[in-house]
Amino acid sequence: MPRIPHKILAQARKTSPLLPLVLRGARTIESASNELRWLRQHVKELHAPFPEKYLLNLCQRRARGEPLQYIIGTQPFGDLDIKCRPGVLIPRSETEAYTIYLARILNEGFLDDQFNLESTADLEVTSSSSPLRIVDMCTGTGCISLLLYSLLSQRFPGLSVTGCDISNHALRLAQENLIHNLGNRKCQDWASTVNFNKLDLFDELSSSQIHNLKCDVLISNPPYISEYSFSHETTRSVRNWEPKLALVPAAKRASSVAPEDIFYERLLSLHRDFLQSKILLMEVGDDAQAIRVAEMVINHKTSRTHDLVEIWRDWPEGISEASNNLKLMVGGHHILVRGSGKLRSVFVRSQLQ
Repeated sequence: MPRIPHKILAQARKTSPLLPLVLRGARTIESASNELRWLRQHVKELHAPFPEKYLLNLCQRRARGEPLQYIIGTQPFGDLDIKCRPGVLIPRSETEAYTIYLARILNEGFLDDQFNLESTADLEVTSSSSPLRIVDMCTGTGCISLLLYSLLSQRFPGLSVTGCDISNHALRLAQENLIHNLGNRKCQDWASTVNFNKLDLFDELSSSQIHNLKCDVLISNPPYISEYSFSHETTRSVRNWEPKLALVPAAKRASSVAPEDIFYERLLSLHRDFLQSKILLMEVGDDAQAIRVAEMVINHKTSRTHDLVEIWRDWPEGISEASNNLKLMVGGHHILVRGSGKLRSVFVRSQLQ
Protein backbone atom coordinates (compact mmCIF):
# COMPACT_ATOMS: atom_id res chain seq x y z
CA MET A 1 0.00 0.00 0.00
CA PRO A 2 1.52 3.38 -0.98
CA ARG A 3 2.42 5.79 1.78
CA ILE A 4 0.29 8.86 2.30
CA PRO A 5 2.24 11.95 1.11
CA HIS A 6 3.50 14.28 3.86
CA LYS A 7 1.61 17.17 2.26
CA ILE A 8 -1.71 15.31 2.71
CA LEU A 9 -0.88 14.41 6.33
CA ALA A 10 -0.02 18.04 7.06
CA GLN A 11 -3.30 19.17 5.53
CA ALA A 12 -5.16 16.69 7.69
CA ARG A 13 -3.32 17.79 10.84
CA LYS A 14 -4.42 21.40 10.28
CA THR A 15 -8.03 20.22 10.41
CA SER A 16 -7.67 18.02 13.49
CA PRO A 17 -4.79 16.28 15.28
CA LEU A 18 -6.87 13.09 15.08
CA LEU A 19 -7.49 13.23 11.34
CA PRO A 20 -4.04 11.87 10.29
CA LEU A 21 -4.75 8.74 12.37
CA VAL A 22 -8.06 8.12 10.67
CA LEU A 23 -6.51 9.01 7.31
CA ARG A 24 -4.15 6.03 7.56
CA GLY A 25 -7.18 3.75 7.45
CA ALA A 26 -9.49 5.76 5.21
CA ARG A 27 -6.76 6.85 2.71
CA THR A 28 -8.46 10.08 1.53
CA ILE A 29 -9.12 13.37 3.32
CA GLU A 30 -12.81 13.31 2.42
CA SER A 31 -13.37 9.75 3.69
CA ALA A 32 -11.29 10.37 6.81
CA SER A 33 -13.25 13.54 7.63
CA ASN A 34 -16.54 11.67 7.35
CA GLU A 35 -15.25 8.79 9.46
CA LEU A 36 -13.92 11.11 12.17
CA ARG A 37 -17.32 12.78 12.33
CA TRP A 38 -19.03 9.38 12.72
CA LEU A 39 -16.54 8.33 15.40
CA ARG A 40 -17.21 11.52 17.35
CA GLN A 41 -20.94 10.92 17.12
CA HIS A 42 -20.47 7.32 18.25
CA VAL A 43 -18.51 8.42 21.33
CA LYS A 44 -21.14 11.04 22.10
CA GLU A 45 -23.93 8.46 21.95
CA LEU A 46 -22.01 6.12 24.27
CA HIS A 47 -21.67 8.82 26.96
CA ALA A 48 -18.12 7.60 27.64
CA PRO A 49 -16.65 8.96 30.93
CA PHE A 50 -13.45 10.16 29.22
CA PRO A 51 -14.69 10.91 25.70
CA GLU A 52 -11.50 12.46 24.25
CA LYS A 53 -9.36 9.55 25.46
CA TYR A 54 -11.91 7.07 24.16
CA LEU A 55 -12.06 8.83 20.79
CA LEU A 56 -8.27 8.74 20.53
CA ASN A 57 -8.33 4.99 21.11
CA LEU A 58 -10.90 4.51 18.35
CA CYS A 59 -8.84 6.63 15.93
CA GLN A 60 -5.74 4.58 16.74
CA ARG A 61 -7.65 1.41 15.94
CA ARG A 62 -8.68 2.89 12.60
CA ALA A 63 -5.05 3.85 11.91
CA ARG A 64 -4.12 0.18 12.22
CA GLY A 65 -6.61 -0.63 9.48
CA GLU A 66 -9.48 -1.98 11.57
CA PRO A 67 -12.72 -1.44 9.60
CA LEU A 68 -14.88 1.43 10.80
CA GLN A 69 -17.89 -0.90 11.00
CA TYR A 70 -16.13 -3.13 13.54
CA ILE A 71 -15.09 -0.09 15.59
CA ILE A 72 -18.55 1.49 15.67
CA GLY A 73 -20.28 -1.88 15.69
CA THR A 74 -22.95 -1.23 13.06
CA GLN A 75 -23.51 -0.57 9.35
CA PRO A 76 -26.63 0.94 7.73
CA PHE A 77 -28.26 -1.44 5.23
CA GLY A 78 -31.40 -0.12 3.60
CA ASP A 79 -33.71 0.93 6.43
CA LEU A 80 -31.93 -1.41 8.86
CA ASP A 81 -29.10 -0.98 11.33
CA ILE A 82 -26.92 -4.09 11.02
CA LYS A 83 -24.62 -5.06 13.89
CA CYS A 84 -21.08 -5.90 12.79
CA ARG A 85 -18.23 -7.64 14.57
CA PRO A 86 -14.94 -9.32 13.64
CA GLY A 87 -15.39 -12.79 12.19
CA VAL A 88 -18.43 -11.87 10.10
CA LEU A 89 -18.31 -10.14 6.71
CA ILE A 90 -19.26 -6.46 6.69
CA PRO A 91 -22.31 -5.66 4.49
CA ARG A 92 -21.48 -3.68 1.35
CA SER A 93 -23.46 -0.95 -0.38
CA GLU A 94 -23.46 -2.93 -3.65
CA THR A 95 -25.13 -5.86 -1.88
CA GLU A 96 -27.68 -3.44 -0.47
CA ALA A 97 -28.38 -2.06 -3.96
CA TYR A 98 -29.27 -5.35 -5.65
CA THR A 99 -31.28 -6.49 -2.61
CA ILE A 100 -33.38 -3.32 -2.79
CA TYR A 101 -33.79 -3.70 -6.56
CA LEU A 102 -34.97 -7.29 -6.23
CA ALA A 103 -37.49 -6.22 -3.57
CA ARG A 104 -38.72 -3.41 -5.82
CA ILE A 105 -39.47 -5.63 -8.80
CA LEU A 106 -41.20 -8.11 -6.49
CA ASN A 107 -43.27 -5.37 -4.84
CA GLU A 108 -44.22 -3.85 -8.19
CA GLY A 109 -45.60 -7.18 -9.41
CA PHE A 110 -43.17 -7.77 -12.26
CA LEU A 111 -42.64 -11.38 -11.15
CA ASP A 112 -46.16 -12.24 -9.98
CA ASP A 113 -46.77 -14.57 -12.91
CA GLN A 114 -43.58 -16.40 -12.00
CA PHE A 115 -45.02 -17.31 -8.59
CA ASN A 116 -48.66 -17.72 -9.73
CA LEU A 117 -49.66 -14.88 -7.43
CA GLU A 118 -53.07 -13.27 -7.47
CA SER A 119 -53.14 -9.55 -6.70
CA THR A 120 -55.67 -6.75 -6.58
CA ALA A 121 -55.60 -3.62 -8.72
CA ASP A 122 -53.39 -1.88 -6.15
CA LEU A 123 -50.94 -4.83 -6.29
CA GLU A 124 -51.93 -6.26 -2.90
CA VAL A 125 -51.33 -10.02 -2.96
CA THR A 126 -54.50 -11.94 -2.06
CA SER A 127 -54.60 -14.36 0.84
CA SER A 128 -55.46 -17.20 -1.55
CA SER A 129 -51.95 -17.00 -3.04
CA SER A 130 -49.24 -19.30 -1.70
CA PRO A 131 -46.86 -17.51 0.71
CA LEU A 132 -43.61 -16.30 -0.86
CA ARG A 133 -40.57 -18.26 0.37
CA ILE A 134 -37.01 -16.88 0.23
CA VAL A 135 -33.74 -18.65 1.07
CA ASP A 136 -30.53 -16.67 1.60
CA MET A 137 -27.40 -18.84 1.41
CA CYS A 138 -24.18 -17.65 3.12
CA THR A 139 -26.26 -15.16 5.09
CA GLY A 140 -23.45 -13.74 7.29
CA THR A 141 -24.90 -10.87 9.35
CA GLY A 142 -28.36 -11.72 7.98
CA CYS A 143 -28.50 -8.35 6.22
CA ILE A 144 -30.02 -9.66 2.96
CA SER A 145 -32.60 -11.83 4.71
CA LEU A 146 -33.67 -9.06 7.06
CA LEU A 147 -33.82 -6.32 4.44
CA LEU A 148 -35.91 -8.48 2.10
CA TYR A 149 -38.29 -9.24 4.95
CA SER A 150 -38.49 -5.56 5.90
CA LEU A 151 -39.24 -4.51 2.32
CA LEU A 152 -41.56 -7.35 1.28
CA SER A 153 -43.57 -8.39 4.34
CA GLN A 154 -46.27 -5.76 3.84
CA ARG A 155 -47.16 -6.95 0.33
CA PHE A 156 -46.66 -10.69 0.80
CA PRO A 157 -48.79 -12.23 3.58
CA GLY A 158 -47.06 -15.15 5.26
CA LEU A 159 -43.66 -14.27 3.76
CA SER A 160 -41.03 -16.76 4.92
CA VAL A 161 -37.29 -15.99 4.87
CA THR A 162 -34.57 -18.47 5.82
CA GLY A 163 -30.89 -17.52 6.10
CA CYS A 164 -28.25 -20.27 6.09
CA ASP A 165 -24.56 -20.18 6.98
CA ILE A 166 -21.77 -22.58 7.95
CA SER A 167 -20.47 -20.25 10.68
CA ASN A 168 -21.96 -20.44 14.17
CA HIS A 169 -20.49 -17.00 14.87
CA ALA A 170 -22.32 -15.54 11.87
CA LEU A 171 -25.59 -17.24 12.80
CA ARG A 172 -25.47 -15.82 16.33
CA LEU A 173 -24.92 -12.35 14.93
CA ALA A 174 -27.71 -12.78 12.37
CA GLN A 175 -30.08 -13.75 15.19
CA GLU A 176 -29.00 -10.66 17.13
CA ASN A 177 -29.69 -8.53 14.07
CA LEU A 178 -33.12 -10.12 13.73
CA ILE A 179 -34.02 -9.08 17.26
CA HIS A 180 -32.27 -5.70 16.95
CA ASN A 181 -34.09 -4.70 13.75
CA LEU A 182 -37.39 -6.52 13.74
CA GLY A 183 -38.08 -7.07 17.41
CA ASN A 184 -39.14 -3.45 17.83
CA ARG A 185 -41.39 -3.43 14.76
CA LYS A 186 -45.09 -4.08 14.64
CA CYS A 187 -44.53 -7.57 13.22
CA GLN A 188 -46.06 -10.03 15.62
CA ASP A 189 -45.05 -13.05 13.54
CA TRP A 190 -41.42 -12.05 12.81
CA ALA A 191 -39.99 -14.78 15.06
CA SER A 192 -41.72 -17.53 13.10
CA THR A 193 -41.23 -16.19 9.57
CA VAL A 194 -37.52 -15.27 9.63
CA ASN A 195 -35.15 -18.08 10.59
CA PHE A 196 -31.41 -18.66 10.55
CA ASN A 197 -30.05 -22.20 10.24
CA LYS A 198 -26.63 -23.82 10.08
CA LEU A 199 -25.85 -25.40 6.71
CA ASP A 200 -22.76 -26.49 4.82
CA LEU A 201 -23.72 -25.71 1.25
CA PHE A 202 -21.70 -28.66 -0.03
CA ASP A 203 -23.15 -31.31 2.28
CA GLU A 204 -25.54 -33.82 0.81
CA LEU A 205 -28.99 -32.58 1.79
CA SER A 206 -31.46 -34.88 3.50
CA SER A 207 -35.01 -35.16 2.19
CA SER A 208 -36.27 -33.12 5.15
CA GLN A 209 -33.69 -30.38 4.50
CA ILE A 210 -34.69 -30.21 0.84
CA HIS A 211 -38.34 -29.97 1.84
CA ASN A 212 -37.64 -27.18 4.34
CA LEU A 213 -35.45 -25.23 1.91
CA LYS A 214 -37.74 -25.34 -1.11
CA CYS A 215 -38.38 -21.75 -2.08
CA ASP A 216 -39.44 -19.25 -4.70
CA VAL A 217 -36.33 -17.06 -4.45
CA LEU A 218 -32.78 -18.26 -3.80
CA ILE A 219 -30.28 -15.46 -3.16
CA SER A 220 -26.64 -15.59 -2.13
CA ASN A 221 -23.52 -13.51 -1.56
CA PRO A 222 -21.10 -16.47 -1.46
CA PRO A 223 -17.30 -16.58 -1.11
CA TYR A 224 -15.99 -15.74 -4.58
CA ILE A 225 -12.42 -14.40 -4.31
CA SER A 226 -9.45 -16.49 -5.49
CA GLU A 227 -6.50 -17.18 -3.20
CA TYR A 228 -4.29 -15.00 -5.41
CA SER A 229 -6.73 -12.07 -5.44
CA PHE A 230 -7.18 -12.29 -1.67
CA SER A 231 -3.40 -12.12 -1.13
CA HIS A 232 -2.54 -9.54 -3.78
CA GLU A 233 -5.60 -7.47 -4.65
CA THR A 234 -7.71 -6.98 -1.50
CA THR A 235 -7.08 -4.08 0.86
CA ARG A 236 -5.10 -4.43 4.07
CA SER A 237 -8.31 -3.91 6.03
CA VAL A 238 -10.03 -6.83 4.29
CA ARG A 239 -7.03 -9.20 4.53
CA ASN A 240 -6.26 -8.50 8.18
CA TRP A 241 -9.71 -8.10 9.64
CA GLU A 242 -12.53 -9.72 7.66
CA PRO A 243 -13.09 -13.51 7.69
CA LYS A 244 -11.35 -15.35 4.88
CA LEU A 245 -14.02 -18.07 5.16
CA ALA A 246 -16.61 -15.60 3.84
CA LEU A 247 -14.37 -14.37 1.02
CA VAL A 248 -12.37 -17.31 -0.39
CA PRO A 249 -14.04 -20.67 -1.16
CA ALA A 250 -12.51 -23.23 1.20
CA ALA A 251 -14.13 -26.35 -0.22
CA LYS A 252 -11.56 -28.58 -1.97
CA ARG A 253 -13.71 -30.52 -4.37
CA ALA A 254 -13.26 -31.91 -7.84
CA SER A 255 -14.89 -29.49 -10.23
CA SER A 256 -14.68 -28.35 -13.81
CA VAL A 257 -14.89 -24.68 -12.80
CA ALA A 258 -12.30 -22.33 -11.30
CA PRO A 259 -11.86 -22.72 -7.50
CA GLU A 260 -13.35 -19.28 -6.90
CA ASP A 261 -16.49 -20.27 -8.85
CA ILE A 262 -17.41 -23.50 -7.07
CA PHE A 263 -20.17 -21.93 -4.97
CA TYR A 264 -21.99 -20.83 -8.13
CA GLU A 265 -21.91 -24.37 -9.51
CA ARG A 266 -23.47 -25.64 -6.27
CA LEU A 267 -26.04 -22.83 -6.06
CA LEU A 268 -27.14 -23.50 -9.62
CA SER A 269 -27.54 -27.20 -8.82
CA LEU A 270 -29.61 -26.41 -5.72
CA HIS A 271 -31.73 -23.94 -7.70
CA ARG A 272 -32.55 -26.35 -10.51
CA ASP A 273 -32.37 -29.84 -9.05
CA PHE A 274 -33.39 -29.59 -5.41
CA LEU A 275 -35.04 -26.40 -4.17
CA GLN A 276 -37.17 -25.74 -7.28
CA SER A 277 -36.68 -22.00 -6.90
CA LYS A 278 -37.94 -19.75 -9.64
CA ILE A 279 -35.51 -16.89 -9.05
CA LEU A 280 -31.78 -17.19 -8.39
CA LEU A 281 -29.69 -14.09 -7.63
CA MET A 282 -25.93 -14.42 -6.99
CA GLU A 283 -23.38 -11.73 -6.19
CA VAL A 284 -20.10 -11.89 -8.14
CA GLY A 285 -16.69 -10.32 -7.69
CA ASP A 286 -15.88 -8.71 -11.03
CA ASP A 287 -16.82 -8.47 -14.70
CA ALA A 288 -14.93 -11.63 -15.72
CA GLN A 289 -16.60 -13.70 -13.02
CA ALA A 290 -20.04 -12.35 -13.95
CA ILE A 291 -19.55 -13.57 -17.51
CA ARG A 292 -18.26 -16.98 -16.34
CA VAL A 293 -21.27 -17.44 -14.07
CA ALA A 294 -23.70 -16.38 -16.81
CA GLU A 295 -22.03 -18.92 -19.12
CA MET A 296 -22.40 -21.54 -16.40
CA VAL A 297 -26.15 -20.87 -16.26
CA ILE A 298 -26.48 -21.11 -20.05
CA ASN A 299 -24.30 -24.20 -20.42
CA HIS A 300 -26.04 -26.13 -17.66
CA LYS A 301 -29.59 -25.55 -18.79
CA THR A 302 -32.00 -28.46 -18.60
CA SER A 303 -34.85 -29.56 -20.83
CA ARG A 304 -37.28 -28.96 -17.95
CA THR A 305 -36.71 -25.25 -17.57
CA HIS A 306 -36.30 -22.10 -19.61
CA ASP A 307 -33.92 -19.56 -18.09
CA LEU A 308 -33.94 -15.81 -18.54
CA VAL A 309 -30.51 -14.51 -17.50
CA GLU A 310 -29.55 -10.93 -16.69
CA ILE A 311 -26.44 -9.31 -15.26
CA TRP A 312 -26.92 -6.45 -12.82
CA ARG A 313 -24.29 -3.80 -12.24
CA ASP A 314 -23.36 -2.27 -8.86
CA TRP A 315 -26.40 0.00 -9.04
CA PRO A 316 -29.13 -1.92 -10.95
CA GLU A 317 -31.48 1.06 -10.83
CA GLY A 318 -28.78 3.48 -11.94
CA ILE A 319 -28.88 5.22 -15.30
CA SER A 320 -26.36 3.59 -17.61
CA GLU A 321 -23.95 5.54 -19.72
CA ALA A 322 -24.63 5.04 -23.42
CA SER A 323 -21.67 2.68 -23.74
CA ASN A 324 -22.85 0.59 -20.79
CA ASN A 325 -26.48 0.25 -21.84
CA LEU A 326 -26.01 -2.97 -23.76
CA LYS A 327 -26.49 -6.68 -24.08
CA LEU A 328 -23.48 -8.93 -23.73
CA MET A 329 -22.97 -11.92 -25.96
CA VAL A 330 -22.42 -14.83 -23.55
CA GLY A 331 -22.37 -18.44 -24.70
CA GLY A 332 -24.12 -17.51 -27.93
CA HIS A 333 -26.90 -15.66 -26.11
CA HIS A 334 -27.56 -11.95 -25.67
CA ILE A 335 -27.62 -11.17 -21.94
CA LEU A 336 -29.25 -7.95 -20.76
CA VAL A 337 -27.05 -5.80 -18.50
CA ARG A 338 -28.86 -3.45 -16.10
CA GLY A 339 -27.71 -0.35 -14.24
CA SER A 340 -24.40 1.43 -13.78
CA GLY A 341 -21.01 0.53 -12.31
CA LYS A 342 -19.21 -2.81 -12.43
CA LEU A 343 -20.91 -6.13 -13.09
CA ARG A 344 -22.06 -7.23 -9.62
CA SER A 345 -24.72 -9.97 -9.71
CA VAL A 346 -26.27 -12.59 -11.96
CA PHE A 347 -30.06 -12.86 -12.01
CA VAL A 348 -31.72 -16.07 -13.23
CA ARG A 349 -35.45 -16.43 -13.80
CA SER A 350 -36.41 -20.06 -14.43
CA GLN A 351 -39.73 -21.31 -15.80
CA LEU A 352 -40.87 -24.87 -16.32
CA GLN A 353 -41.21 -25.74 -20.00
